[in-house]
Amino acid sequence: MRIPLDYYRILSVPVKATAAQLKQAYNDRLLQQPRREYSDESKEARQQLIQHAYELLCDQKQRADYDAQFLLNMQALAFEETAAEDVANIDTEEAGDEIAEAEISAPLLGNPTIEILPQQIVGALLILHELGEYETVLNIGIDAFNQKEAEKESLPEEKVELSLDTIQEDLILTLTLAYMELGREQWHRREYENSAVSGQLGIDLLRQKSLFPHLQSELELDLAKLRPYRVLELISQNPANSPARASGFQLLQSMLIQRQGIEGKGQDRSGLNFDQFLCFVQQLRTYLTSAEQQQLFDNESQSKSAIANYLAVYALLGRGFALKQPELILRAQEKLDYLSIKQDVSWEQSIAALLLGYTEKAILKLTNAPDPAQLEQVKQHSLGSSDLLPGICFYGEQWLLKDVLSQFMDLTGSELTLKEYFADSQVQTYLEQLTQAAAAKTTVKSVSAPPKSTVEQNQSTAEGLGFMSLWRNLFMTEKSQQTNSASQVGVERELVSVAAVGDNNRLSTVTIERNKTGGSSGSSNSPRYKYSAKNAAKGDRRKSQTGKSLSLPLQPKQTRAVPASVMRKARGKADSQGRRKKRRPETIWKGWLFILSLIFGVGAVGYLGTKLFLNPGSNIADEPQLSVPLDQPAVEIPPKPKPAAVKPKPKPTFSQQSQQIVRNWLTSKSAALGKEHQIERLNSILAEPLLTTWRGRATAYQQENIYRQYEHNITIRSAKVDANDSNKATVEAEVREKAQHYQGAQLDPAQSYNDNLLVRYQLVRQGEKWLIQQAEVLQTL
Repeated sequence: MRIPLDYYRILSVPVKATAAQLKQAYNDRLLQQPRREYSDESKEARQQLIQHAYELLCDQKQRADYDAQFLLNMQALAFEETAAEDVANIDTEEAGDEIAEAEISAPLLGNPTIEILPQQIVGALLILHELGEYETVLNIGIDAFNQKEAEKESLPEEKVELSLDTIQEDLILTLTLAYMELGREQWHRREYENSAVSGQLGIDLLRQKSLFPHLQSELELDLAKLRPYRVLELISQNPANSPARASGFQLLQSMLIQRQGIEGKGQDRSGLNFDQFLCFVQQLRTYLTSAEQQQLFDNESQSKSAIANYLAVYALLGRGFALKQPELILRAQEKLDYLSIKQDVSWEQSIAALLLGYTEKAILKLTNAPDPAQLEQVKQHSLGSSDLLPGICFYGEQWLLKDVLSQFMDLTGSELTLKEYFADSQVQTYLEQLTQAAAAKTTVKSVSAPPKSTVEQNQSTAEGLGFMSLWRNLFMTEKSQQTNSASQVGVERELVSVAAVGDNNRLSTVTIERNKTGGSSGSSNSPRYKYSAKNAAKGDRRKSQTGKSLSLPLQPKQTRAVPASVMRKARGKADSQGRRKKRRPETIWKGWLFILSLIFGVGAVGYLGTKLFLNPGSNIADEPQLSVPLDQPAVEIPPKPKPAAVKPKPKPTFSQQSQQIVRNWLTSKSAALGKEHQIERLNSILAEPLLTTWRGRATAYQQENIYRQYEHNITIRSAKVDANDSNKATVEAEVREKAQHYQGAQLDPAQSYNDNLLVRYQLVRQGEKWLIQQAEVLQTL
């Protein structure tokens, strides 16, 4: 059979390579051994092809004949490429003639090929794999594998049940490795879905034949690491409700479940730590719709995640405001109450209360917030007024539009206002039902409570029913206000008016008008006031006549009740005055006697302390003091001995260095494949391509819970530095290696061994350090 290869590519040399270059390339190719999983027959087939290529190119006559045919093929390829470019550039009228001439003049030759034996197919595929032609490996390998399967089906039934032959296993291994490397190339080119398809095909092939579980684990790990890139690609590049986007959303949900939440301790094998995964979620949010974010974060599996609950709050606030669904705002408020136990969410609680119509609660949450930044912003937009409600309305509306709705793909760019939100009939109906339910709950609780005064009962009733009238006056249109003005009599109102200025009817200024007859008294701290039906009618009539903002008369001063706290304070003051009048002379005399005794005691203690601690004469010692001179040492100090001359250590020979290099390699190998799986130690002794091979093997051992215990004995036979390149060296050593193979905690005698090998190591110097680049077992001793 023929395969698309040539002898120059087999040796990886140029066409004009010299004899020395051919020999060096031949030796290098022999050092590059395939993976250990390949059979000896496949390795021998690869060796035969390399040997044949070297012998043919070293023979001058055979090389000349081959070059003539080879160059003819290369000229045909160049002609085909030039003809294709010319055909693409010619006019459409002359297209037929030019194509016909190109077909007549082009020789009937294709890519350079060589002929191989059928049993050498795996060896040829190995060479193509080493050259990086993974798609060619797949095309040829799949045909060869299918041919083997067809031959197997034609066999009698008693022979079909036998296990796969060696060539079939090697073909499956070659195809799997080609799928793996092709997927990694596609990943590097940012073709994430194609990369996932390639990896999955390799996994399916291994599962079908139940072979090479460590390769299957490696492919599955690649797919797990690829998953964040696939999610971002599928969601960002596909519209909503498309199958590809739904696939990406499912991948994201599976990652969250495996991680047990955003800050969970589960493993999704993506390689992202907590900070990286949080950045990934933040990057992904702008491509998700508000419904997708609510579905992702507002569910039972994320109920214990503080971050997921916080993101769910934003989704609920955004959808509730933009879609005019206050029931979602209520759910957001419940989550905020849960989050407020451990973090400051006062501003979000204030906005939720505002959208549900609880103005006093919104102001209270804002003023009690630990962070005063939001409060300062609100005060700036309140235009110096003591009432914070207008500032909350203006700044809260801007915050909803810029900081909340902009986080969702379907809500960004919305220009909804609070006026439009509260003018919606469904919103008004829901808020009225919510108020009635709260009032009914308060009534049920008050059955077992002590009876209140008539004024307190009237005030509590007004506070339970009055906020809807407030929002109607703040945000309803003029036509709606005139229609409903007759039904607003007897309902409590606030002295607040918001005027809409500008083309988009955004809140801009707030005017607070007080009744001149009674507005300056101490009642200004109360947010709402009762008034009679007669005064209410006058106020409404005056508003409709003048066309100005809402201004309601205060309740007459003589009808306002005195707060209970003031009564208690006054009662306590009167009692204290009465007690002060009833003091008797005996009590006064005893008090003065106690004060005089206290003064005398303090004076006596101060005098004794002065005598004991402040008299300097009592602190002088009577005994004679030691006389120690300061200019001479008290003890004779012997002179310092001169340090002995340090003899420089002799520099180790390269043979001694190579002994230590091989020992370090075997020690690092024992650590990487040992029970602790210290894979990073390979970086300090191995260079590419040997480093990648052993890291992959050690990773597979770790994933499959396999480890080995080694015993080594080393004898260096020869060690020499390359005469042409001082940064390269070759070491041959006798290595006695005894390995005990463990699967889990069980010793596997079949995989254990005790070998005495002659190994050739190719070293390369990087800086001041020698690393092992290649290793080849020459023979078994």
